[in-house]
Amino acid sequence: MFADAGFVRTLPASREEVYDRAHHKDPRYVVRVYSSIPADGSAVRGRGKDAIRVVALLITPHKVYPIAKMPRVFRTATAEGEEGEKQIVERLRTRMREAYAVVNARLRNRDVLTEIRKVS
Repeated sequence: MFADAGFVRTLPASREEVYDRAHHKDPRYVVRVYSSIPADGSAVRGRGKDAIRVVALLITPHKVYPIAKMPRVFRTATAEGEEGEKQIVERLRTRMREAYAVVNARLRNRDVLTEIRKVS
């Protein structure tokens, strides 16, 4: 699912699988997903015991700046089986899109300020 959305696995030293997607306009901006899937391949915790986290970051050579922290995606659903998994995946996709939108807005505002400075 992550690869289909343009995400790549990062932070190999982390205890959980972490995925990043660089913004297409400025690769310093990244949407990061902390999946809650153990990186060592051990069993995933039960439903409702943990959550998937999605954040937007600005990564520079010297520091990582948090831009946005989206509401957690709890691994719970009203349906069982495959339908329940679809509900969780859809909520996760929504959070990833929201984080990407935050970066879009930030870049749009930066571009407007740049144009204002050129005119001044």
